[in-house]
Amino acid sequence: MINVSAHIAPEARELAATAREQLDDLVTYATHLVNHQADAVAFVAGGIHHASRYPPARLRVDGRAALYRAVTRACRHGQRFPPRPQGIGRMFRRGAGAIRVEIDEGNAGRINTVKRALAMLGFDRRAALLLRDLCGLDYHEMSRALECSPEAAARLVAAARREFGSIYREIVL
Repeated sequence: MINVSAHIAPEARELAATAREQLDDLVTYATHLVNHQADAVAFVAGGIHHASRYPPARLRVDGRAALYRAVTRACRHGQRFPPRPQGIGRMFRRGAGAIRVEIDEGNAGRINTVKRALAMLGFDRRAALLLRDLCGLDYHEMSRALECSPEAAARLVAAARREFGSIYREIVL
């Protein structure tokens, strides 16, 4: 019998353990990011697949941030699992495009005020706010996940909080 796990790189094994520990948090993050449970699960699977193919060099330090970065990228670009086909065939397929959260009048009554205000933020600001307040990442981990500097991540969170507050006040009134 062939032992398949013997041929897996140690980094991928450690990343898989980190992904198992963080799976519920990743799905919750993606659900709030795209406002759809089934899409969120597909994006998390796509993000974990991508992260397993390209694990970070310092897994103990960057493992959690790499998973959140991969899930954020998957949500931003609509990358689901299984990944797109390779080769010439992928040039003739159209992608789904960017994910946009839309709330119509019929659904607005069913969604609570916080989720409505969160859905009205732009993607980057919504991701920054969720990574900081929901996932509890520090600014260095957020900078790795959002692919920016820690100072830019802090500014993005501050701007997201200001915009979220003003949108929330408008909805409540």
